[in-house]
Amino acid sequence: MKQRFEKYDFDVLLLEGSYVSDPNVRRAVIEDGNDRCGVEEYASRYFRRQGYSALRVENEPIAALFGVFMSPLIQDASDPHGRMFGVGDRFAFEAGTQGKIIWTRLPDDFGKPVYGVRRAAAIKDHLRTVTGEPDQLRRLFDLWLGPSEDLRQYLWGHRSEQIEVARQLIDILPFGSILEMLQYLVEDYWARRSGWPDLLIFNEKEFFFAEIKSERDKLGKNQQRWLRDNQERLQFPFKLVEVRRMELQAEAGT
Repeated sequence: MKQRFEKYDFDVLLLEGSYVSDPNVRRAVIEDGNDRCGVEEYASRYFRRQGYSALRVENEPIAALFGVFMSPLIQDASDPHGRMFGVGDRFAFEAGTQGKIIWTRLPDDFGKPVYGVRRAAAIKDHLRTVTGEPDQLRRLFDLWLGPSEDLRQYLWGHRSEQIEVARQLIDILPFGSILEMLQYLVEDYWARRSGWPDLLIFNEKEFFFAEIKSERDKLGKNQQRWLRDNQERLQFPFKLVEVRRMELQAEAGT
């Protein structure tokens, strides 16, 4: 365990579960009483029994949060690098139909480090407007939600369930953490949009992100990059949760 993750500084929580074989499901399936579920739900149930709430996160709700709060900056009409970009309607694509083209204004260098450098002063000024208590941030989120729709489609942060999770993040995360997340993403969006952990675990006193792995899962390259960036920059509380096969756990103790 230590050898696998020695270059990262975080807690590893070991859970045990009864894995079942299901040829119709590609992902790992675990028995939980009379029910069957994936490892993320299995870990969520464990944390709920410990008195926490569990919110499924990953990448798309982060894209929705970013798209809403950063749309006035990214779509700034005064930016001389602004261009119109067209993408296929994401809702139509997910429904398997032919949709219309969604047009959105984007800087031609958006998502690259050069954009963060070029627009550093504008980014700083914009983030000053994203201020306040959670209720004020929610009102700002709702105010910018509609105008950000085309940008959120471009970023794959368009679905209602992603928007709802983004709203919950406003209530759960400290204001400073939200600002740091937005700053981190806008500086190099395409390199940093992926690798976000599976779950946000929280109660009234604390929160932490959790990445859930089954017995054979390994950390992907984007996840390893996020772990490095989190350790060096973001500093969100984090745990890695490994769900081991119950029989193997028993053998390890003999």
